[in-house]
Amino acid sequence: MHGCHGDPPRTRRHDYVVVALQLFWRMRLDLLLFALLAAGLMLNGVKSSGWTLTPMGIAVSIFIAFRNTQAINRWWEARTLWGAMVNHSRKWRDALIGLLDPQQLASLRGRQLVEVQVALVWLLNFELRNFWRADLRHGVDGLLADLNLPVTTSLQDLCRHRARAIQALHAEGWIDGWGRQQLMDISMLCLDSLGGLQRIRNTPIPASYDMFVRLITWLYGVLLLLEYLRTGHPWIGMGLFLGFLIAERIGSYVEGPFDRDSSSFSLPLNSICSTITSDLMVHSLDFGDFEPSLDPTRWD
Repeated sequence: MHGCHGDPPRTRRHDYVVVALQLFWRMRLDLLLFALLAAGLMLNGVKSSGWTLTPMGIAVSIFIAFRNTQAINRWWEARTLWGAMVNHSRKWRDALIGLLDPQQLASLRGRQLVEVQVALVWLLNFELRNFWRADLRHGVDGLLADLNLPVTTSLQDLCRHRARAIQALHAEGWIDGWGRQQLMDISMLCLDSLGGLQRIRNTPIPASYDMFVRLITWLYGVLLLLEYLRTGHPWIGMGLFLGFLIAERIGSYVEGPFDRDSSSFSLPLNSICSTITSDLMVHSLDFGDFEPSLDPTRWD
């Protein structure tokens, strides 16, 4: 029996082709260099240097595994923080429902208190990706206009605006001291998640380590190909070389969970923000042609 909440996202077999195409498109320059290098070595008949490859292969595998583990940890922490932002947004909504009477909640100020949280998550989305769809930006600009804020409002401006709004609620007797504390606690939780997401975006894995892992991967791949050329099995060498390159590149791509290309390597920020919007807003917002995707290989 099917419920009314839809099915959870899942990767179907045909989606593997989409993921592979996304990966190869990102790797197009690496693949071109790999093809030229492999063709040159095979045509010139370069022989193996006689190096012992097993110890080096173990070392390369360890470095790639460590780098990929750190990249996945960054991706998962970012997803966890966005999950926390979803929960904090719902807490903000429920706290307002519990603290304000129905007339207050339905008033312009009550609506604006809800809208400020929705605008905040969308501005966070835009800041992390440094990219946005025109229709989504237009919808968020409409929210800012309803809050009497200019379209140039930054994320920090909006956080300060909410803090002042909470103070005004208390000063005008809409909420007591305990209510103000409750709303400020939720606001601080949002700031904690926001700061963690900004840290992940602004502090990638050190470039020196990234360069080192990439260089030793290419070096080992070339030596591996030379060894299999010597034994008369070049296609095995090419396959293993390509496998190491792909493993190293996947770690690099997953390291950036806020990439703008909406691929399966990045987080579904627009879909997450749409969930928050629908949870908080009584009336749907005009986001143009945007429709959130449930396909984990085609996030938007």
